[in-house]
Amino acid sequence: MTEPIPIYSDLVLDGKAVRNLDGNYRIDSLQGWEEHLAGTGKRLPTVGEYIITFKHLDEINYPALQGILQDLRESSLCAGKIDYIKSNIPAVSGYLDELMNDSACKNALEDEVFHDDAQEAVSFLYAVSGKRPYLWTPSADGRKTKPERAVWLDILADTFYLSCNYLPIDSLGRARGMRTSVSEQKAPLGATAEIKLLQAPVTTSPQNDVERFMQNIYDPKELAYATGLLNGSSSGTVIDWKKY
Repeated sequence: MTEPIPIYSDLVLDGKAVRNLDGNYRIDSLQGWEEHLAGTGKRLPTVGEYIITFKHLDEINYPALQGILQDLRESSLCAGKIDYIKSNIPAVSGYLDELMNDSACKNALEDEVFHDDAQEAVSFLYAVSGKRPYLWTPSADGRKTKPERAVWLDILADTFYLSCNYLPIDSLGRARGMRTSVSEQKAPLGATAEIKLLQAPVTTSPQNDVERFMQNIYDPKELAYATGLLNGSSSGTVIDWKKY
């Protein structure tokens, strides 16, 4: 079993792409992946989180990086979606190193896709893959009619594609789940759980009223026996309720 990949202090990435029960890689659309991961505590990683993963694994020379690059070469990895109604990414496509000269495009990619310095992200994608990154976005008309688009990462020939133009049900590929790591404080082995006692209600009734009430619902012998137990005495008669 491949261990999950911890990314810094709060992110954990699946150690391998999702497989079916038969052992083959699961291939699905963005919509299919969202439905598959729903309720698992996992979600699709964003492009920015994949870049964080690449950087972290590259820094520690961790072999899991090659497994992710293999996913990108053999198939593609789903990396969430973009709603172009809310997006400022221009309707452009081309090699990312050239698009960095467009300040509007550069700033939008930093805010919505990379969540980091765009120029640095583009340079690192090239360094880690050896392939020139290329951006695909839908046309201005296309994003008006169908604004929600899937984001896919894949490597073909000599290009690292960042495809932000496919419909949620169009393109198919692999995926890895990402979850937030939450440290849980667990009690030491053998420790007992905290017991919260409820405070008995306070009565303002005189003591003789309480005793009169008790006598009305309990047999005097039963009451005497119970009082004796509370006072440390075990003498008395135990009633066998099965006889009644």
